[in-house]
Amino acid sequence: MTNTKEYISETKDVATFFHGYAADFDSIYGHTKKRSSWDKFLDKYFRVSMRLRYELVLKYTATNEIRTILDVGCGGGVYCEALLNAGKTVTGIDIAEGMLQLAEQKTAQYITEGKVNYIHSGYLEHPFSQQYDAAVLVGFFDYIKTPIDTFKKLEKEVTKELLMSFPKSGGFLGWQRKVRYKMRNCPLYYYSKTDLESLLGQMGWLNKAEIIDIERDFFVRVTL
Repeated sequence: MTNTKEYISETKDVATFFHGYAADFDSIYGHTKKRSSWDKFLDKYFRVSMRLRYELVLKYTATNEIRTILDVGCGGGVYCEALLNAGKTVTGIDIAEGMLQLAEQKTAQYITEGKVNYIHSGYLEHPFSQQYDAAVLVGFFDYIKTPIDTFKKLEKEVTKELLMSFPKSGGFLGWQRKVRYKMRNCPLYYYSKTDLESLLGQMGWLNKAEIIDIERDFFVRVTL
């Protein structure tokens, strides 16, 4: 179980980091700030996993059986926008106010139509009054020390599919990212395939899960 004080402290650190980093982070997907030549080089050669996990989410949600989607750690709304464009109804939740402002700007039309709503909160703290067909947690577990707490809540609130990413442990780029985030006082956690198998096993999900190696991440699909 999560140590409450430690969890609250880390949540605040992550929220502060991403509120200030919102425009820079969002520009990776082609929004807000113009990308420099160096940033474009990094996108092409070192951020392949970001594109792959995006494509996988759209692939696995492209079914009529999945209509309502919860985007946990929705950030600037990149996935929300794509899912809305695909005809889904979406709820996005994030702890960084700056990120949610970007998401609202991107999807303003869908907000007016009642197709999307955003919640400024940590996932564990927010009580949901409905269940969702699927949940997307991409770039979320990078900042979560004890995923089991999140898994247990998801099991109650999602009925069909979980689509999740986990950053791989090891490698120079992983070490470099760890140092960079530490300098900004933002926690960061990595996972091996063995770690994921252990976590999924604790939930009884191992036979329901698919673990896909996508460059610097693992993409995990769980069919509930």
